[in-house]
Amino acid sequence: MAGQLSGQPCIKCDSSDAMTVYPDGGAYCFSCNTPFFADQVDGNSTVDKPPWDGPPKVKSSPPILQAVAADVPSRGLTKATLEYYGVGAEFSESSGEVETLHFPVYNTGELGGYKVKTLATKQFTARGSTKNPDLFGSWKCGEGGKLLIITEGEEDCMSAHQLLKQAGKNYNVVSLPTGANVSAIRKKLEWIETFDSIILNLDNDKIGLDCAKEIADVLTPGKVKIMSLPVKDANDFLLTSKSGMSYLKLLWSAKPYRPDGVVSLSSSWDSMFADDQQESVPYPWVGLNDKLYGMRKREIVTWTAGSGIGKSALVRELEHHLLKKTNDNIGILALEESVARTAWGIVSVEANLPLSIREERKNVSLEDIKGWYDATLGTDRIFTLDHFGSTSEENLMNRVRYMIKGLECEWIILDHLSIVVSAMQDIGDERKAIDSIMTKLRQLVEETGAGLHLVSHLRRVSGDKGHEQGVEVSLSHLRGSQAIAQLSDSVIAAERNQQADNEKEANLTRLRVLKNRYAGLTGLAANLGYDRATGRLFEVLNLEEYLAPSINEAGC
Repeated sequence: MAGQLSGQPCIKCDSSDAMTVYPDGGAYCFSCNTPFFADQVDGNSTVDKPPWDGPPKVKSSPPILQAVAADVPSRGLTKATLEYYGVGAEFSESSGEVETLHFPVYNTGELGGYKVKTLATKQFTARGSTKNPDLFGSWKCGEGGKLLIITEGEEDCMSAHQLLKQAGKNYNVVSLPTGANVSAIRKKLEWIETFDSIILNLDNDKIGLDCAKEIADVLTPGKVKIMSLPVKDANDFLLTSKSGMSYLKLLWSAKPYRPDGVVSLSSSWDSMFADDQQESVPYPWVGLNDKLYGMRKREIVTWTAGSGIGKSALVRELEHHLLKKTNDNIGILALEESVARTAWGIVSVEANLPLSIREERKNVSLEDIKGWYDATLGTDRIFTLDHFGSTSEENLMNRVRYMIKGLECEWIILDHLSIVVSAMQDIGDERKAIDSIMTKLRQLVEETGAGLHLVSHLRRVSGDKGHEQGVEVSLSHLRGSQAIAQLSDSVIAAERNQQADNEKEANLTRLRVLKNRYAGLTGLAANLGYDRATGRLFEVLNLEEYLAPSINEAGC
């Protein structure tokens, strides 16, 4: 290598300009304080070596500083500010302007060396020892006080000090010695905690903001505020504004740091009305809408019933209803049926005929079937999973995510949860498996904003009668895990006494709302009759009249 290269991106940390590569090929990062061998820099390191000593250093400790304090017009800094922090400047022989700044580096209160910055190239070199540095400027602050201001760079530290002096304030201002890095904070944590309040004025970019949060998490809760500038950093503010009072106002408007997710309700006014723009899609049945006020995206609705009660018929009505009442794409994962069965089910609802039964479609023309097909499946808005039987949790999540993200499906129907769990035999614990799946489905719904309708089975109940005899369903009957009830926004149970002597009653499905996070209204919501001729469910608005025997049935 012909010469020294400063201002290079570090091969270890996120710094874009803090690494210097030396003539022998070795390098040193002044941000994370890490030395590198030549073969580490060029990517050919193959054997372990003893630690490298880092860049060449002046043997005197500390070195004698030849630079002197001076005005630095290109940075807006005054000679008095440099003198205050012990910073020296060296001048270009050709232009006479300040060429380099020499920042003193202290270690546990003792001067060890200087960090030298070339202003034109922003490249750094070291004189003396610069390892394990204290916060820049901490030697000017003494022990404790009311306020400590922390910046991200030495020039920002001096700029903030100078702006505050203009405003008549002599607050303690220090800087992180190696850029956006929390290591120096941890080293001086006990000293920093002696101050009543800490204001962080780090760079106004993602790296700076992330570092500010990391520092705040290290310090005592409630003690830290984070300052926001309209420009990148304090030096930019000095160069553009030059107003100490403006900087002071921004300092006092710094917001107290709260961990992610913790907010003050005094700022919640707009969020209170954010959901007003979200439309609810009505259910096909009036009684259910009276309880739930329709269905909404970003919600999980769980449908549950005993075996043979008619969950599939309910789901078919729901799928067809979403197709007709919205312009949204719909994703269906019917894990117990084939693609053809799913297709016939939706077309049958459109036709008002049970076309999934071959015998029932003998007298229907192919032309009519094609018309019903075009009106539903031919819209290219319904997608399903070409897979029969169980599927793994990972595959399920990937397919649901693809339907939402790739196919832009706003509604997902998953029928049913238990068959996914049956594929996860290696887990061996059904409850844990359901917990995992429900948590991931909840996260996916929140992340994407899609609405999810989920079918889940019930466990067997004790006693002489089961759900097939119309036993009232409760949340405790959900099979496998409390996570189904906890993470669902609504839970709707279908109840039917298949063994009733009255045929109408035997074909009557009661919808019971078990959970309603949106409105809190629960209990019996709707009664649905089954029309064998059409294969459709219809809402029974007058139950007493519906169940009353007809004239023929009464023998009159």
